[in-house]
Amino acid sequence: MLHSRELLQTLKIPNYANLTCDSLGLDSQEHCYNIEHFKKHNVRYHFNELGYRTVPVDQFVGNEILALGDSFTLGLGVNYNHTWPAQLGKMINYPVLNFSLNGASNNWIARKTQQLLTWFTPRAIVVHYTFTHRRERAEPNWSDDERTECDPYYSDAENLQDWHIAFEYFNGLSIPVVHSFITDWHPNDIDYSILGTNVIPPVKKIDLARDSFHYGPKTNRALAEKLTSLLPRV
Repeated sequence: MLHSRELLQTLKIPNYANLTCDSLGLDSQEHCYNIEHFKKHNVRYHFNELGYRTVPVDQFVGNEILALGDSFTLGLGVNYNHTWPAQLGKMINYPVLNFSLNGASNNWIARKTQQLLTWFTPRAIVVHYTFTHRRERAEPNWSDDERTECDPYYSDAENLQDWHIAFEYFNGLSIPVVHSFITDWHPNDIDYSILGTNVIPPVKKIDLARDSFHYGPKTNRALAEKLTSLLPRV
């Protein structure tokens, strides 16, 4: 059992803590890309007491696999069991904890991992990088969901360099890390072959979530299947 009191203070996202809702962000009638497609699906969101779409804190053990990313990892537009972390956990019969944030930047993903490693000794980490133009405001007194900058204030080269800082951070960890990428995460072509053998390029969207933008259940499954081959045996 981990020190849940300290976890609540260092990891909590107040605006998401204990939240239950039927729509979120782009996955809503007001913001979805296709209202008719939206109306055909029912999606329910449940966030634990820390504000993450994963199991309650009292089920944390400490050696789970940690999944980090943005709304594609959170599973915007699909139910929890259809997210790629949940499907991955079933495939490998090992717990995968989903620490993701709608609108997260790669800065946030790296920073949140540093916090998590204070409490967890994970079997592995799976990173699902977000758009390179996102940043995290230097406002430590703001909550995580308030700090994201989504506007492209920097050049493509500057954005790629910013992502590379996060990439090198993860490569420097002694824990096995699998690097993966959302669709269209960077506007320029990337040679993934030079990044290492623990890298999965973006998967093709073979179906869409309720919002008609994020991964549908089949695409989440396809990503999870690719990840299984790069994770350490459990």
